[in-house]
Amino acid sequence: MAEIAKIGSVLGVDEQGFIIRKANIDKIVEPWRSLVDEIVTAYLNHWSDQVHNIYIRGSVAVGQAIPFISDVDSFAVVSGNYQDCDRHWFDGFNQHVRPKYPFCKGVELSPISGDRLRDFDDYGYGGLRMLIVTQAACVYGQDISPELPKFKPDIDAVSHAFDLSEDIQEVSFDLLYTTPQKPPNEQTAYVHKLGQWIMKRILRSGLEIVMERHQCYTRDLYPCYQIFSEYYPAQKTLMYQALNWSINPLDSPQEIVDFLATFGSWLVAEIDHVYPPQISDDFLLTN
Repeated sequence: MAEIAKIGSVLGVDEQGFIIRKANIDKIVEPWRSLVDEIVTAYLNHWSDQVHNIYIRGSVAVGQAIPFISDVDSFAVVSGNYQDCDRHWFDGFNQHVRPKYPFCKGVELSPISGDRLRDFDDYGYGGLRMLIVTQAACVYGQDISPELPKFKPDIDAVSHAFDLSEDIQEVSFDLLYTTPQKPPNEQTAYVHKLGQWIMKRILRSGLEIVMERHQCYTRDLYPCYQIFSEYYPAQKTLMYQALNWSINPLDSPQEIVDFLATFGSWLVAEIDHVYPPQISDDFLLTN
């Protein structure tokens, strides 16, 4: 069982209440910097005519990556239809860098549309705008964050909470009905993947209902648990359970489903209390 490390960073706010970005290319140091350079080269080799900017987010972007635990999350801002970008090279690239950079758990690669980022009426890209402005370091091209709106730790920064009820229903269904249909040798890995995914959603949703009161923002799991627990001490033990299971996944689908039916349902109700349905519905309709 992996020990739960009390690590992670929290983004504070400036004098106007906007989230302060810590991510910066200068914080990407060796041995991660060499890997990031290879990522940039790979994007340019495969999408040379489309790439405008390349970003790194997560622990690597703030200089807090942990060898053999952290991965590298990246995305390229491209011109034209991002769906036309060939992704077939992603697996081959990971196979190439894995033995060369064994300290990295994996590389996430993705194209996003530059046109949609700059179209502020395209609310579907709101989350990506927030990610660039608050959590990503530009490693190629001109940083476009100054062109994008700033964000405060309020309803505009909610990424997970409003979808949590639906996420819980889908995961519960998959655990109970999809898992048994998988080959026996794949079932445990599938349960682990689903369980870890929904526990991370719970932790980040928990942070989202207290971030405005605490005037901060983070996606890092331990700070999500810690800050949430300051405002909901009666739920601290259950949120710690979610934290533990996000790192040390459960084998039992039923135990996960039972947890989601109890603590997950409580959290969904509390989200509705903090962001009443009319407010959250209006937000979703305009986003």
